[in-house]
Amino acid sequence: MLLVKRYLLLLLLPAAACHPDQPTTTTPTTQPPAATPKLATSPPAGPLRSGDTTRPTDHDTLHVSGGGVLYLKPSTAAAWAKAPAQLAADVDKQLTTTGPVRRVGRQLLLQPEHGALVTFVTRLSDDPGPDDAVLNQAKPIYLGELPQAHLWVVQTMYMDKAVTTLIDQRTGRRTDVTGRPAVSPDGQLLLSTRSDQGNDGSDQSDMGTQLYQLAPAGPRLLWTRLTQHWGSHEARWLGPRTVLLKQDYEPANQESAPPPDTYVQVELPR
Repeated sequence: MLLVKRYLLLLLLPAAACHPDQPTTTTPTTQPPAATPKLATSPPAGPLRSGDTTRPTDHDTLHVSGGGVLYLKPSTAAAWAKAPAQLAADVDKQLTTTGPVRRVGRQLLLQPEHGALVTFVTRLSDDPGPDDAVLNQAKPIYLGELPQAHLWVVQTMYMDKAVTTLIDQRTGRRTDVTGRPAVSPDGQLLLSTRSDQGNDGSDQSDMGTQLYQLAPAGPRLLWTRLTQHWGSHEARWLGPRTVLLKQDYEPANQESAPPPDTYVQVELPR
């Protein structure tokens, strides 16, 4: 069952989104030095290994599409607590019937500066309709804004999946991403992530970690990475190219509690 679930989840991602990771390597890239992206910090000395593991070290790497290499090292809950969270809790409950983001009846309305009104509608399972009304229900939740990127964030909960949508505050342009997004301090990058750990196949949400380049034309997907041995539901930025991920793991069986969360610091190439 677990292998089938992994296979189905991988089919949800674009074919070019994932790069096969190398179990062991002694060099971070095979590209010529002139073409190697600069790192926020120097790579660790010594043999490197795959970061897709349940036992992290400070010599872990992950390969992503386009030939990029991410450098990982273990972090702590204390470092996580100090890193700024960008989306506050219960923002949706504070909405009123006025303002650029508002609730009117079952509608969540967002008014961009220069675009048409963006509408999300709540559909309940007891609404009149076909026998599969339960599957058609939808509950949009306003998660807040990412002001440095001029974005509102809405997550729509369906019966079998969650869809996170970014709405440009200037144009109303919509972009669907995985999980919970966070923007780099310089406003250049957006990273969103959703874990598949513990998923028995009933959750059909898009999974994995995505990195976007933020530009006037809208977010541009750089890569998607789905790890097999751990997942992440949230990211917090420490610098323009340094991000913390909270990691969760698959339980040993249905009767067991999952292992405790851990934390990893990821260095992105410049």
